[in-house]
Parts: sequence; structure tokens; C-alpha cells
Amino acid sequence: MTTSHKIKTEPMTAETFAPFGELWDATDRPDDQRLVCPTSYTYVGKTIVSVIWQPYGGLTFNQMERHFGVTQSFVQLSGSPTVVCVAAPTNTELPTDVPDPADVRVFLIDPAKGYSFKRGTWHTNRYNLAPPGSTFLVLNSDPNPTQIVNYETSTVAIYQDLGSDLEPERRDHEGNFGIVFEIAP
Repeated sequence: MTTSHKIKTEPMTAETFAPFGELWDATDRPDDQRLVCPTSYTYVGKTIVSVIWQPYGGLTFNQMERHFGVTQSFVQLSGSPTVVCVAAPTNTELPTDVPDPADVRVFLIDPAKGYSFKRGTWHTNRYNLAPPGSTFLVLNSDPNPTQIVNYETSTVAIYQDLGSDLEPERRDHEGNFGIVFEIAP
């Protein structure tokens, strides 16, 4: 049987998001000089810069993913108010070590700032709070080793490269979650 797990949305600030990554913003803004603020974006392989359209599609999900070779990063370019769900990194040596559903948080994305996940941070796609959707700039890596957990089926998939691995390693999770998450705006 599938149960619903509701998560309340909270503001994405440098402090609240710090366990999961960093916000991209010019925190100092002097009137008399240009200021370059470095980010902690890192990657293994080749950097891939893309633009992604995320249509409105409801506020429920059952999967989270994490990336091992990149501090995957996003900048909202346009569109609807949008949220992202995250959980802190777990042991990368144990594929079935996934976040407890109670540890998943939902952040309202500030479209005036970009954000970057720490390596191994669990996250979802972005979810729009209203139609029609939103557009994001995405910084990623190639190859993109990735792990995905499905909380509804209690299964884990491990990809050597999310973009090209057609036969990921699959494992059953010993915990029977049977959960679909519901985002509460």
C-alpha cells in the first residue's frame, strides 16, 4: 500500500540550504567596482551547460537522485514559482543508504539566485507551484554517475552515466517505504 508523506515548503536561504549546497549570489555589491564572486562548482569529466524547460506537472513525487561527479547547479531563467526537494548526502559506498523520508526538505527557489548541490546531495527535479512552467540553466558533467531511489517501489538504480547507461545496476531496498511525497506550498 502506498502512503502519502507531506512536506512543507520553506524559503531557500544561504543558511537553510547550507547542508545541501550553496546559493549563487553577489552578496557584496559595492557602488564603485565590479565584483566577481567565485562558486564552488566542480566536476569530473566535461562540463555540460544546458537549458531545461520544466513544465507544470503537479506536486507529488516518488524519486530522488544524487550525482557523484558534479556539484550540479541551476539558475532559473524564467517562469513560475518553483521548488526543489533535497536531503543530505548519505554513505556513497552503500547504495541502499538513502535518506529517511522525514529528512526530505522542500525549498522555494529564489529566481534571483542560482544554487549548487554538494556532491552526493539527494534531490528531485524542480516542481512548479503553478502553470505553465519554468526554464533553468543547468551545469552538469559528462559522464554523470548517478543513483536514483524510488520510494514508492523501494528500489535503487545506479547509473555509471545517467545520459547513456541503459542498464543500470538495480537493487531492492530492504526497507519497504511505499511512499509518495506530496509538496505543501
